[in-house]
Amino acid sequence: MKLSIIVPTKNESKNLEELFLKISKLKINKQDFEIIIADSKSNDGTLEISKQLAKKHSLNLQSIQTGKTDLSGAVTLAIKKTRGENILVIDGDLQHPPELIPKLFETLIEENADIVIASRFVNGSKINFSKKRLFVSKVYRFMAHLFVPKCKNIKDPASGFFIFRKKIITDVKLKPMGFKILLEILAKAIYQKTIEIPFKFGDRKQGESKFNFKQTKIAFKHMLKLSKECNEHKRFLKFCIVGLSGILVNEGFLWFLTEFAGIFYLLSSLIAIELSIISNFILNDIWTFKKERKGHVFKRFLKFNFTRVVASIINFGLLWLLTSMGMNYLIANLIGVAIATLITYLTSIWWVWK
Repeated sequence: MKLSIIVPTKNESKNLEELFLKISKLKINKQDFEIIIADSKSNDGTLEISKQLAKKHSLNLQSIQTGKTDLSGAVTLAIKKTRGENILVIDGDLQHPPELIPKLFETLIEENADIVIASRFVNGSKINFSKKRLFVSKVYRFMAHLFVPKCKNIKDPASGFFIFRKKIITDVKLKPMGFKILLEILAKAIYQKTIEIPFKFGDRKQGESKFNFKQTKIAFKHMLKLSKECNEHKRFLKFCIVGLSGILVNEGFLWFLTEFAGIFYLLSSLIAIELSIISNFILNDIWTFKKERKGHVFKRFLKFNFTRVVASIINFGLLWLLTSMGMNYLIANLIGVAIATLITYLTSIWWVWK
């Protein structure tokens, strides 16, 4: 079988009629795909109705009562039941247009991709989010890129509408949390090529939205869990240790050049800063980002040097701004250093050692 379509559900009985009708009209041979309804303790007859509709539209169906309260856990169990070489996940609330399924499938095969995502945040997409939900989505994406670097090039790591080759998770143990599973797959699966395609995110017609504060909290908790499992926190710790060593190099050379070489302290400071940048680059290149080294070392050095200069300017700017507003200069500098460190780390993982 070529394709398994997983539909995680929780009280979606009112949407199933239209969903099954649209899937039955897809230009895909019905013998080439199956539908798996992965239900999370619905109490509205979702499973029974899905069986009736599958029979009505002559569709291959597996109905699973997962016993899970979270949709990502239901999808994980459904994946184990799939018979298809490729797996597609789509919500049952019709906010994901079933008409896009053939395009996702064709893109996966024709472009020889491993994962194809229907993205809400690429050019051509349309969404009708509230300001609150849009803000939460932007924060989630930013933090996902920070804590799970494998998804740093993905614009919508929280999409619930995507397709992937089953083989990329063969030796992977999935343990998602909440209502989203894509980030778990992006973090743990073995893959090379991902593609995002635009789509119009529809309005919910029936039932209740699963988006709420509790699920948002779980989503961020899951992200931190993945960061720990992927050892990203260890890499950030290494980066900070290297940064601290750079401070020692800076202070040491500033003292030596000023006191023993007789160089004017401001000129000594500039030399010491550059020497600390060189020191930090060498340690990061051979230790922190050892596995990410690509291209010519001099090119990486120039990029790193540039990011450090920009971060230093921001640091000085914040120091001046915050002290002019009455803040203690030591506290202001500490804030500047923290923000500059974060900026340098982000540019390091997203650009220097991309």
